[in-house]
Amino acid sequence: MQAVSIQTTQNIQLQYPIAGIADRLLAFAIDLCIMLGFFLLFNFILNVAGLGGGLALNMTLVVVAYLYRLLAEVFLNGQTAGKMALRIKVVKLDGSTPSFGAYFLRWLMEVIDFLIVGLGVVFIILTKNGQRTGDLLAGTTVVKIKKITATNIQNKVLMDKVDEEYEPQIVEAASISDNEVRLIKESLRAFKNDANQKPITMVERKIKEKYNIQSDMPTVKFLYTLLRDHTYYVTK
Repeated sequence: MQAVSIQTTQNIQLQYPIAGIADRLLAFAIDLCIMLGFFLLFNFILNVAGLGGGLALNMTLVVVAYLYRLLAEVFLNGQTAGKMALRIKVVKLDGSTPSFGAYFLRWLMEVIDFLIVGLGVVFIILTKNGQRTGDLLAGTTVVKIKKITATNIQNKVLMDKVDEEYEPQIVEAASISDNEVRLIKESLRAFKNDANQKPITMVERKIKEKYNIQSDMPTVKFLYTLLRDHTYYVTK
């Protein structure tokens, strides 16, 4: 299975299976059914109210219905209902969280990719990272959520001990609770398995605020170091 290698801002190398054409088209078909259902429902309501039938109003409904895919990806972390069903999502190739602009570019170019028959499919097949035109402009691609491997996030992230010569860097790590350790580990798993940065960002912010920790480490490195230091203190 073809995979894409993503170098995150924390210098973490992740590999995810690229979503296949069948998955992407089926996800689009599911979303199309949702958009069609929205259009028919509101068109019916407007007709019953005696407000339907006009071309301008119908075109407005089409645009509003099509906005669903853009808004869903923005607010659902790169997924629509169709993508959720197929367990695929939009990710940035540089490992950062896609911005609204990136989602907007994909959405805007989607019309060209799919109205020009086969263009999007051809680009997905021919490009190295399975990118259609919108993905190429936005620096994104679509991947299966279950990744193949993750390197440089050491297995010690779930460690029970550290090397004897290890020197802790965050003294506040001695004070974090077992529940906070569990939350840190779960957030790191979410990042590794689902490319979801929100949990690790939230946990980092809460831990730093609670224990007044000042650190410029990247998020993943900070949480990893915090776990190692906590293990050091509780095992000594």
